[in-house]
Amino acid sequence: MKRLIFSLACLVLSLALPAFGGQQKKQGASLYEIKRDGKIGFINRQGKEVIPPRYDDVRGGFMEGLTRIQVDDLWGFMDRSGRVVVSPVYDDNDEFSEGLARVRSKKKWGFVDHGGKVKIPLEFEDAGNFRDGMAKVKINGRWGFVDKAGRKVVPAQYKDVDDFTEGLARIKSDGKWGYVGKSGKIAIQPAFESADAFVDGLARVEVDGKKGYIDHSGRFVWGPVKY
Repeated sequence: MKRLIFSLACLVLSLALPAFGGQQKKQGASLYEIKRDGKIGFINRQGKEVIPPRYDDVRGGFMEGLTRIQVDDLWGFMDRSGRVVVSPVYDDNDEFSEGLARVRSKKKWGFVDHGGKVKIPLEFEDAGNFRDGMAKVKINGRWGFVDKAGRKVVPAQYKDVDDFTEGLARIKSDGKWGYVGKSGKIAIQPAFESADAFVDGLARVEVDGKKGYIDHSGRFVWGPVKY
């Protein structure tokens, strides 16, 4: 009986060790900012300098393996080894999301991929990050959406919009909020004083000072009530 218990204990330990080792390896991959002579670099968890301090600024974490770097007031991206994969040539940039990052030059926004290739031309007055395969963009003071191919699938005709979630995005028209689908067609007519993003199939909205929850068809499943 004791031998059986010992064997079982060894089996449990053998199964646990690879998981522990993997966790340590993952933790060891973390990088930590350091600063020397006004420049920023990185050390690993053991305190070893893996990226010498040579950047004027660094923003955000390593999203999708890349982080933003600044050199002489211009922005680019580097990977965890310190290799510059997108040259610092942009006036501004943002973190990668769904394989693309927004960048700005000469007051216009567009999108680049992990290799620095411009995938969507820099032609927008403003832009958001990609969410659910779509990104909001501003043209002539109005908002719409582009897909990852750069197609303007939702015309820039709205005063305000928010990111896509669950296939729908909030849009504001004539002072009211509604929802648009990825085809560019209105899915739920703008009739709400306020509206939240969909979460697990429902969104909270307000109409005539009352709040309730609607489904993807715009049908109230609870409310509206005043509270």
